[in-house]
Amino acid sequence: MKKGTLISISIALFILVLGVLWQYGSETDVKIVDMNASPIEVRESGNLDIVLQNNGSKPVDVWLEVENTFVDSDGVAHHNSGLIISNDSVDSWNAEFVSLEKPIHLMPGNNSASVWIGYALPGEYPVKVKVVENSRTLDEGTYMVEIPAPEIPENLSLKLEYEMESKNSSDVYRIYGYIINKGSGFEDNVSTNLTVIDEKTGEVVFTSSEIYGVREYDKTPLWTWPDYPYAVVEIAHGEPSGESYMPVKNVVIGGSDDRFRINVTSTWQGRAVSAELLLPPGEESR
Repeated sequence: MKKGTLISISIALFILVLGVLWQYGSETDVKIVDMNASPIEVRESGNLDIVLQNNGSKPVDVWLEVENTFVDSDGVAHHNSGLIISNDSVDSWNAEFVSLEKPIHLMPGNNSASVWIGYALPGEYPVKVKVVENSRTLDEGTYMVEIPAPEIPENLSLKLEYEMESKNSSDVYRIYGYIINKGSGFEDNVSTNLTVIDEKTGEVVFTSSEIYGVREYDKTPLWTWPDYPYAVVEIAHGEPSGESYMPVKNVVIGGSDDRFRINVTSTWQGRAVSAELLLPPGEESR
């Protein structure tokens, strides 16, 4: 083999080796060094804080692919649905830095990013985090988020009250009600039934049912529309007024000889509480 040919082959091999060394030497080296999330409960939002270490000497742009950041009430998990907030941002709400559609700019050394998380059901959720550059996975890790079962309210109570107004030939009783939770715990499925009974005959003349959510240390109104009562009882001393009382759905029309027992019962998690009103409250007549 000629000397010139050997020199050419040697140079080509040297360039190839240099190219390989340059390629491997210039690869981005980013690692997940820590992940942490503050405790959150059902239907609360929080942050998963991620520390990313850029072991290179130059800034790099990477993407985060995150699974199980949110789980809805049907148990369906949604990935990449949390805002990614880089510590490169002066203002955490600056759209230039906070985006699901942009990479995170990492300076050499440790960098932090946060991902919003939230879960509608209790349980353990593995949040999987993958660091990607140009479709190449640089590192990946999993953080277990534990969502405790909500505390069940122990002692709810019901309060009923009314206002009476005489209009034309009728007495109109506007009934307001509340579910009161004086303790901790919450419940989204408090089934509340309204039953109106003719006091003379014992017959049920009206029923309705609604589901309410009750927060801890809270007073939950029973009515659906603000500034409108939960129910209306009209006692007509002649012809009924013909008023529809919309949008109130719970309406009972009676005559001057009628008296109604208003019973409201709320049930939740095997527990129950009731309250009653008697309308008209006495034997007085118009």
